[in-house]
Amino acid sequence: MRTMPKTTHAELVFHTLRYVTETLAEGDIHSVLDLGFRLDQIARLERFTLRDLYHISQVRTHFMDISVDPVCFDRVLDHMERNKRHDALQDELIQLRAPLAMMRVFFGMTNAEYAARRKLLGMSGTGIGRPPAPSEADEQRVWKAWQSYAKGPEQQRYLHVGQATGIPLNTVWALIQSWETAGLLPANQADEDHKVVQFRTNEQ
Repeated sequence: MRTMPKTTHAELVFHTLRYVTETLAEGDIHSVLDLGFRLDQIARLERFTLRDLYHISQVRTHFMDISVDPVCFDRVLDHMERNKRHDALQDELIQLRAPLAMMRVFFGMTNAEYAARRKLLGMSGTGIGRPPAPSEADEQRVWKAWQSYAKGPEQQRYLHVGQATGIPLNTVWALIQSWETAGLLPANQADEDHKVVQFRTNEQ
């Protein structure tokens, strides 16, 4: 079969009718009826071959119009942008060594999804395991940064702390969780106060 000419209308007709025939093959007649086809036309479309689609797409008569619901399309675009920001945030956190436990809590990420995202980001290893023990100076830096970024979603708070301190988020996550468990920070609202904390007990 010859290649279909690269004309806008011919391509529109060809791909739309191909979608229609595939939709009919899946048994979804209602979606095709919603496009404006009659039942007798649908019966004929069900017998269409790829060659039939090619020939009908070459007809110069414009029997097909495409319309857009601008209000609905705005919602679709907004949804897409939110998803892009959501994905970008996940990537940034993972690149800052966010542990699987954090990604599971915030995003419901599974082990397989976490491993796949790390691989796509060019990160080696599993990213799972006990983080190295932070120094007292690192603990002080994390504490101050955590208090400094008290506003906004907690995911963003971890991102800001990781960016500001340069300390891997698996270490930051472990510290914050230990402080919450010890009652040094209220869970999920660690910005409640700015009290001074004795991070380590001098062993003398």
